[in-house]
Amino acid sequence: MTELAYLDGRITAVDQARVSIDDRAFLFGDGIYEVVRSYGGVFFGLEEHMARMARSAAAIEMELPLSEAGFVALVRELRQKSEIDDAMVYIQVSRGVEPRRHIYDPGLKPQVLITVRHVPHIPERYWTHGVTAVTVPDIRWGMCHVKATSLMANIMAGHRARQNGADEAIFVRDDGTVTEAYASNVFIVRDGEVWTHPLNNRILGGITRQFVLELCSGLGVPFREAVVTREEMRGAGEVFLTNSVHEVRAAVEIDGRPVADGRPGPVTGRLIQAYKELVRLRTGSSE
Repeated sequence: MTELAYLDGRITAVDQARVSIDDRAFLFGDGIYEVVRSYGGVFFGLEEHMARMARSAAAIEMELPLSEAGFVALVRELRQKSEIDDAMVYIQVSRGVEPRRHIYDPGLKPQVLITVRHVPHIPERYWTHGVTAVTVPDIRWGMCHVKATSLMANIMAGHRARQNGADEAIFVRDDGTVTEAYASNVFIVRDGEVWTHPLNNRILGGITRQFVLELCSGLGVPFREAVVTREEMRGAGEVFLTNSVHEVRAAVEIDGRPVADGRPGPVTGRLIQAYKELVRLRTGSSE
């Protein structure tokens, strides 16, 4: 099993791949990306991730070098070559390579970088005991629905969480609106009803978020996409976070205060199990 990199047609070991110093994703963060996970050699949500990447490309007026189906086939081929069953695949498309200048050549060829690595260790406590979080000001740009490589605000938020001994950082706008976490979507549970921020330019439309809302429908759990404030989140019966690598996790402490009784709640527990069952059914994995 070999972690590998694909860079514009050339496949190498990850530590042998080299990106040009003139790559616009390196110089400006002028690129888009996706992260997708495989279970037992089978991808979960790959087509949905590639569809979102196409939407991100359209939003920044970038013409992708492959179709959605082309990316799906390439990612599957690379995963197979790596022989890594439980893989975390990073797909990045840079605007391209040219000498540094702000205004790019409209005929520039986008550059594709894909890495296939083992899924990093995920502590079991994330699902059994939950995670802790802090809130941070949401200072990000106005197109958070685009999965762009320019993630400085997210990086600083994650660093702030670590400085405070927390697992996650949750963005809060000046008016008190909770948007999302630095690498996850945020949900709260109020009187048995799931709430999460509506899809717009303030959040990334998470693929796991999409699946979780579909699971809510199937389980008969009421939900709404509506604005949630920091005080509503702190007073919620449950809070949970979703992303493709960590799946569904309860947030049991926010800003040093326990959420309800400080333990994962029943709705979150049902969704954790339902998501794992959905993955098992779609991939055949025992995870």
